[in-house]
Amino acid sequence: MVTRDGIPVDDSLVKPNHTHERTLITHLNWSRQGTLGLWLTDGCCRGFLTNLCVCLREKRSSSREKMPLKASVSLFVLMCVCCVEECVCFPNGSVAFSCGNMMPVHPPFTPSTSSPPFKLSTSSATYRPGGLITVTVEVVRNSSTQFQGFLLQARSRDGQALLWPVGKFTNIDSTQFTALHCQNMENSTVSQASGARKQKVQLTWEAPSNSHYREIYFSATLVQDYTTFWVQLNSSSLRLDSSGNPAAGVSSALIFISLLSISAYC
Repeated sequence: MVTRDGIPVDDSLVKPNHTHERTLITHLNWSRQGTLGLWLTDGCCRGFLTNLCVCLREKRSSSREKMPLKASVSLFVLMCVCCVEECVCFPNGSVAFSCGNMMPVHPPFTPSTSSPPFKLSTSSATYRPGGLITVTVEVVRNSSTQFQGFLLQARSRDGQALLWPVGKFTNIDSTQFTALHCQNMENSTVSQASGARKQKVQLTWEAPSNSHYREIYFSATLVQDYTTFWVQLNSSSLRLDSSGNPAAGVSSALIFISLLSISAYC
């Protein structure tokens, strides 16, 4: 451990780190060209920011007249925003950390409050345990809007409690979509596989085999670009159709037998 200006600094971050430097340069070059497979790790971001802090501190100490405090702070903030943006953009859809709140990490921007130019629909207003539902996310009619990213998940409510995720997605085309295992539930959530612009996506969802969820709904986050996105756009609720549920048939049969017994007794 070494110190700079009396402040302990991890020497592994102070020493030149050519691997981080090459990774950063490669990432910046690839991202500008539209290649979407390489993204910085949190460790690289921390190393970059730490080196930046040390560099700015030394620069300000050695030439206070040339770089006033306000200028160095402004530069630091600008570089931090740039680095954070590079670290938290995930065009390949690997956004499992957003499973719960479905919130993109796009500092300093917040979700849009305007009317979303998208709609979320399902192939049926009801579902059966183990049944399949087609879920469609698309732009509204006569709109030229496109979206680059999305996050889609089925949810339910038990009173005030939010239950998520519900069920799983099947027949996922890995060239177009990324399957996420939220809450350790396989294929329970889906996002994009690349940052390619699109106007419509369709996915197949399989209901859970148990039927204690009752009503469920689908929730989606749509990302138009880095600065513009809508969070938790919900579909209409789907009711549980228990008419084909064997358990429900057994219950009805038992009730019928009980009524016959009571009638015979009377």
